[in-house]
Amino acid sequence: MAGSGASPPKGSDDVAGRILLVIDASLPAATRETCDEAAAQLARSAGVPVTVATVPIETVDAIQPAVRRAPGRLREHATPAAASGAMGSAPFLRRPDGRPDWGAMWTTFCELALYGGPPHRGAEQALHGPAGSTGAGSSPAMLAEIRRGIVETTGLDAEPVESGWIGVLCESPRMAAWLCAAIIVENVDARVDGSRLLLPAGPDYQLEDQVKSLITVLAKTHHYWREHLEPGRRP
Repeated sequence: MAGSGASPPKGSDDVAGRILLVIDASLPAATRETCDEAAAQLARSAGVPVTVATVPIETVDAIQPAVRRAPGRLREHATPAAASGAMGSAPFLRRPDGRPDWGAMWTTFCELALYGGPPHRGAEQALHGPAGSTGAGSSPAMLAEIRRGIVETTGLDAEPVESGWIGVLCESPRMAAWLCAAIIVENVDARVDGSRLLLPAGPDYQLEDQVKSLITVLAKTHHYWREHLEPGRRP
C-alpha cells in the first residue's frame, strides 16, 4: 500500500508519502527476510520510505475487505510455479451467520488466462455445462446462493434459464460475448444468448468448490471489463 504527499516527520504514525508492506507473521523466517530485502531495494529505487509491518494473519484478514473496496488498483503477482498451472485458491470466508461472504472473498485479481495468467481451474477440474437442455441443474437453494454471489461481486442480476445453466443479465451483447470468451479460457464453460451470459450450475455443485469458482471467474472477468474495456472508461 502506498501513500502520497510530503514525507512525514520521523517517528510519525502517518503513512502518507511512504509505502507500507504488510506481511503475514506466520510466513517462514526466510520469506520474511526476503520481504525485508525487497523493501530495502524498493526504498532505494522509489526514493520514499518503506515500512514493513509483520502482523498476525487475523490482522491481514481484517484489513482485506477495506483494501479491496478502496478506490485504486490491486495487482497480484503469482509465483512462477503457480503461473504454470491453475490459480491458487483464495480462503473461503463466511459471515457471522454462516453464509458465504462473497463480497470480501478476494483481495486481488490475478491476470486473466486470456492474457497469459493462470486459469482459475485446471483442465482436469474444468466446469462443464450439460450437453443438452435436459441435464439436471443445481437446487433452488444453490441457485439462489449463486445469484447472491454474482450480485455481491459484480452488481449484475442472474436467473435460472434452463436446467443446468444460470443466465447473467449483461449490459450489452458485446459485454456478454467478451465475458464468455474470457471465462471459457479459465476452464469454465460459458454460452451467450443475446445480452445474457450463461454459466453452468450443475446438480453436484458445492459452495466451496464449483460455486466459488463460478463466482470468482465472473468477478475477475467482470472487473477487467469494467476497468479496461467498458466503453467510456478506457484509458
